[in-house]
Amino acid sequence: MRSARPETARRARLRRLMRERGIGALLVTQRENVRYLTGFTGSAGIFLVASGRPVLITDFRYEVQAPAEAPGVSVMVQRKDLASVIRAAADRIGAGMLWFDESSLTLDRIRMLRKQKLRLRGARDLVAELRQRKDVVELAHIRTAIRRAEESFYELRPHIRPGASERDLGLRLEMLIREKGSRRAAFDIIVASGRNGAMPHAAASGRRLRGGDLVTFDFGAEANGYYSDITRTVCVGRPTARQREIHGLVLKAQQNAIDAIRPGVPCVEIDRAARSTIEQAGQGKHFGHATGHGIGLMVHEGPSVSALSKQNADRGMVLTVEPGVYVTGWGGVRIEDMVLVTDRGCRILTSLPREL
Repeated sequence: MRSARPETARRARLRRLMRERGIGALLVTQRENVRYLTGFTGSAGIFLVASGRPVLITDFRYEVQAPAEAPGVSVMVQRKDLASVIRAAADRIGAGMLWFDESSLTLDRIRMLRKQKLRLRGARDLVAELRQRKDVVELAHIRTAIRRAEESFYELRPHIRPGASERDLGLRLEMLIREKGSRRAAFDIIVASGRNGAMPHAAASGRRLRGGDLVTFDFGAEANGYYSDITRTVCVGRPTARQREIHGLVLKAQQNAIDAIRPGVPCVEIDRAARSTIEQAGQGKHFGHATGHGIGLMVHEGPSVSALSKQNADRGMVLTVEPGVYVTGWGGVRIEDMVLVTDRGCRILTSLPREL
C-alpha cells in the first residue's frame, strides 16, 4: 500500500488554519509555498485552496509536468492572461472572496485581478507559518543536504593551504557539493580570509591564503529543494593567542544559544544568550547580525532568531545558530550549525568539528 503524500497532510493542516482564521479561499503565489503544498517544482505556479478540490494554475511549459508532480489537485493551464485563468479557477471552486499573501502578491497583479471583478483581501503568509515546523519527509531532505555539504567540506580541507585563492576554494567546494547530488549550492559560497573575514558576507575574491590566516567558509547544499547552511572558521597554520581567544568566545556564545533552545522560548532570548556572551567580553559592537534563522525550502525563512524577533521556538523547527565577531583590519570568526527543536530542547543536526 502506497504511503500518503506529505503534501496531502500539509493541505489538510492549511485548511484547518484557514478555518480558524475565517479564510474561505486562499491564493498561494510564492513558489516555495506552492511546492510545499503540491510537490510541483516548476517556475510558474499559482495554487488556489478552498474547501473542495484545490486548483494549480500553470502555463504551457508545465502542462505535462504539473499533473505528474501534483496528483490530487486540478490543473488549469493558462491560455490567455493570468488574471483571466485565476478568475475561472475562482468560479470553478465558487470562491466569492480570495485571500492572498500580502508579502508575495505584487500591486500590479492585484490591480489585474481586481479588473476581473475579484474580491481580494490580504493576510499574513499562512503557508510560511506552517512551513516553520518540519515534517519527517522534510527533515530527511534537510539531513541529506547537510550530509552533502559536510562530506564536501571534508574533501576540501586538504586544499585549504597557503597559496590557494578564496575564489578557487569556493569553486572547488561548489563542484564537490554538486558531485554529491545537489542541483546547486544553497547560495553563493563565502570564503573570507585574513582581513576579508571582517565582512560577514564577503564575496570570494582572488586573494590567496597566507600562513596564519583565519578563513571563514559559509556554505550549504541542496536536496530535493531543501537546504543546509553551515559556517566554519579555520586557521591556516598555528593560530595566535588572540585568534584562539576570539574563536573560543564565538564558540561559547554559540553553545549558550544552543543550550537556550527549547519549545516555547522566545527567539529573542536565544539571540540574547549568544549576544550577551559576546557583549560581556567587550566585543558587542563586533556582532551586528541576527544569531540565526529558520531554514528549509528557503535558506532564510521563519522564524528569525534576532533581537527583534516576535516568535517563539517550537517543536519541529530547524534553526541555524551562527554568532560571529568581526573586527575591521583584523578579520573575523563565525561558527554556524543547524539544530532541530525537540520536545525538551534541541538536537544538533550538523557534525563538522568546530575547533579552530
